[in-house]
Amino acid sequence: MPVFLVSVLLLVVSAAALEAARRAVLARRETKMLRARLERFELQLPRTETPRSVDVTSLRRDALGAYVAREADRLRNVMAHLLADCRDAMGAEEAVLWRWNETTDALRPDDWSTEGARPAFFNANAWGPLIALAMEEESLQLMGENGSVFAVAAPLIFEPDTTPVGVLSVTSRRGLSRSREELKHWMPRLALQVAYAKDLLQARLEYGQYLRQSHVILKAVERLGSDPSGDALARSLCETAVEVSGARGAALVRWNGDGESGDLHYATAGLGLRTPAVLDPESQVAAQCRLGVAQVYEDARGRSTAHALYGVGRTMRDPGSVAVIPITRQGRVLGALVLESDEVNYFSPDLSHPLSMLLAAAAGSLELAWSFGEVERRSRTDPLTGLFNRAHFGEQLQEKLNLADRYEQPVSLVMVDIDHFKRVNDTYGHEAGDAVLRRVAGLIQEAVRSTDVCVRYGGEEIALLLAQTDRTAAMEMASRLRERIEETVAFHKGATIPVTASFGVATYPQTVRDREKLFPQADEALYRAKADGRNCVRCAGSTVETPTS
Repeated sequence: MPVFLVSVLLLVVSAAALEAARRAVLARRETKMLRARLERFELQLPRTETPRSVDVTSLRRDALGAYVAREADRLRNVMAHLLADCRDAMGAEEAVLWRWNETTDALRPDDWSTEGARPAFFNANAWGPLIALAMEEESLQLMGENGSVFAVAAPLIFEPDTTPVGVLSVTSRRGLSRSREELKHWMPRLALQVAYAKDLLQARLEYGQYLRQSHVILKAVERLGSDPSGDALARSLCETAVEVSGARGAALVRWNGDGESGDLHYATAGLGLRTPAVLDPESQVAAQCRLGVAQVYEDARGRSTAHALYGVGRTMRDPGSVAVIPITRQGRVLGALVLESDEVNYFSPDLSHPLSMLLAAAAGSLELAWSFGEVERRSRTDPLTGLFNRAHFGEQLQEKLNLADRYEQPVSLVMVDIDHFKRVNDTYGHEAGDAVLRRVAGLIQEAVRSTDVCVRYGGEEIALLLAQTDRTAAMEMASRLRERIEETVAFHKGATIPVTASFGVATYPQTVRDREKLFPQADEALYRAKADGRNCVRCAGSTVETPTS
């Protein structure tokens, strides 16, 4: 072989070897860059682990909002890095992900490669129509002149679907460095990858919220499991609900679906409600128990007073917003959890989801506890008024008298009789009489202390046992109750029924020396009040009487 040909062949082989080496170096460099980008991308991904320090307050609206905002910032950082890679790959100045905004009914920038509150270099007047056209035509759109391309918009389409969910744009004021053929080849593929990445990151955010929520609910259920008894479980459930929601207070209602009746079983101190109390069948809570559907009253001012909500009074201001969440088990409504807030629009419509999970976990324990407690409750309470009954009165009377002897402290008994009750029944009907009796019982329950015993003694008579209460304090309470009852009215089927009551007071050992005569003396004082014209207070063993109204 001639030397010349050998030299040429060596030159060709050397050139090929050098080109191969150059390509290998470039391939290693690109591989290294891609690996670095992937590692950076992975580091930016939001973690879904739930920290051990998360407690039930993490489900409050402010805590959830802070968590979502923090994780959303991390998502934006991840997308910014991904779009920066798209920008660099296409030789662009900026890459923007556009998503459809249902509120404004228009495409809006969702993520972008540059820093700042909005895309820095996008010319809306020149390139904005291109973005809309890519969405409408569902096809790649290019804009350029004199051989240069300044903007490319590719629709985001999840295969095999054909409806775009957004648009990926790359732009440069000086012109993209990629050729038209390269842009047409790579932009649809990049748009698909960006769409999948955005969807994946959103799913991770939602999954992280779900794990966080599940962890919190599990901790709350564990805490409820430590209080298996009915009263303790009710208190723990309401307190947990307050911590979860940030509400001012919570009430637990027990519901009897067969009789379409219920009672206010427990209420936290933040509501100013006395429990137990009979739930008014016409109240809003009773209506939601019948429907078995959660209801949020975003603005409860003027429409959700305690009487409208429960059919009872309260000792503090009415709420600004209310949420009623039924408690169901195996298709039956067992009761409801009622949350109240001072703020208007405090409760979001999705509040019921985490609380429903909590209530579902507690429903079995509540039903069991209520089933056992129902027999005891019926044995000592009056079903019409929710007050203790006459049988329970005898036990409490002896107990209070024994304590009075042991600690040398007075105990007072106040007997209350609704005036002209038979006339109410004859004029308006027995259902109206029941409404009057419930109204008076509710007023008395609101006024007495938690240590006092309020009893329906029989018919229209109510007895109050006031521990550690002397004659003066008992007379003052009786006078306040008389005035409050006189100032109120009962409503029944459109009728307004005025109500007054007579009171008899006796105090051991101050006005009654023999403990066995406490009840007879209070009863005798009550009959004197009725004989003196009703609507007044009379005290046993006293010649000084309070004036009638």
